[in-house]
Amino acid sequence: MEYYTGKDLVISPLRPEDCQAFADGFSAQGWHKPSSQYEQYLREQQEGARQVLAARWQGEAAGYLTLLPEALAGPFAGKGWPEIVDFNVLEKFQRRGIGSRLMDCAEEEAAKVSRTVCLGVGLHSGYGAAQRMYIQRGYIFDGSGVWYQDNLLGPYAPCVNDDGLVLYLSKYLPQKDLRPIQPGEFVPSLFHNFDRFQPVEQAWRKTDGQWAIQDVCYTDRWPEEKIAHLCRSLPAEGPVWGAFLDGKLKGFCSVAKKPIGSRGQYADLTHLHVSCDRRGQGLGKGLFRLAANWARGTGAEKLYISAHSAVGPMAFYRAVGCVEAEEPSPRHVEAEPRDCQLEYKLC
Repeated sequence: MEYYTGKDLVISPLRPEDCQAFADGFSAQGWHKPSSQYEQYLREQQEGARQVLAARWQGEAAGYLTLLPEALAGPFAGKGWPEIVDFNVLEKFQRRGIGSRLMDCAEEEAAKVSRTVCLGVGLHSGYGAAQRMYIQRGYIFDGSGVWYQDNLLGPYAPCVNDDGLVLYLSKYLPQKDLRPIQPGEFVPSLFHNFDRFQPVEQAWRKTDGQWAIQDVCYTDRWPEEKIAHLCRSLPAEGPVWGAFLDGKLKGFCSVAKKPIGSRGQYADLTHLHVSCDRRGQGLGKGLFRLAANWARGTGAEKLYISAHSAVGPMAFYRAVGCVEAEEPSPRHVEAEPRDCQLEYKLC
């Protein structure tokens, strides 16, 4: 069983050989996390008392988190909500998206049994990156205040700013459904909960054969006429997949039926968009995988993407493994001269 498989990253349940590997990895950065801790996690995983999601980068133990079936202490105890606890990525593997992917997988697992997931986060500076991540992912504070060593801390009560001083947060997990959109569904109301809004302050531009980030200033937002056009054109282009949260469309992608390229080697990814209120939550990656799997089944060698050149979209495409296209499509270059022409190898 694996929770996630990518080019360099694999997330799966904890294995016996991981116990010493994690202990050694954290010891090397000055942390005391003995192998016995992971051996206990392994036993609890086998008993169903804890899920352990272990991340390996190019085969090397890189990070993990654990998911309890329900919170046992703090303000969420007794609510039956799964709780994310002990979440760590080794320092040498940070800034590679491993933590975000671990959270994606943990939330998907929690959503199988509950519409809410919870966690506690420490207050000292060592938790700064985690604090930012949780807020960006939509977690909200429970409002009970600060807890210390599993007890609610009263006003002006003494405490120590150690790992026992925490705030608790929770996140609502909507019902997520990534599926094909049928031709009869393409009516304007399909897009009522989809917002294309995207402010752009920096974008990639190619000058004298070299790519560089330049300051720009504009805003992308679709007018009503664009929605009407999509309802007419999308069903005829090829397969379309939608990302629905609680039944509301929050993202979609499409691939043209007709291949492009001098040898017909490319499947053309014509659309990939996520509503502004749901970006950074894994919907785009899920849709991209659906498109890539379909294209692979047609015998295409690569996906072709005429990508928005803003820094955010380009970071997404690079994260999923896209590179500059070897054979830029004249039609796409002419239609969108500011786009970045990319490809994704399907093998």
